[in-house]
Amino acid sequence: MTKTEFLEQLQDVFERDEAVTEDMVLEDMEEWDSLAAMAVMAFFNKKLSITLLPAEVREMKTVAELIAKANL
Repeated sequence: MTKTEFLEQLQDVFERDEAVTEDMVLEDMEEWDSLAAMAVMAFFNKKLSITLLPAEVREMKTVAELIAKANL
């Protein structure tokens, strides 16, 4: 998966109309809540075979950190 594909899929995970960009701060996103965090964990597990712990997701502050965790 490329970084562009990852960002497009995150847009779907967050159910956003606008594009998700690398420099976005998660807490500033209207869609970022506990359900979105769980959806991110499921996305990483299903699409990337990476298990994220809830504590790891809570520590992440930006989309760039999600990209780094995905090794992209």
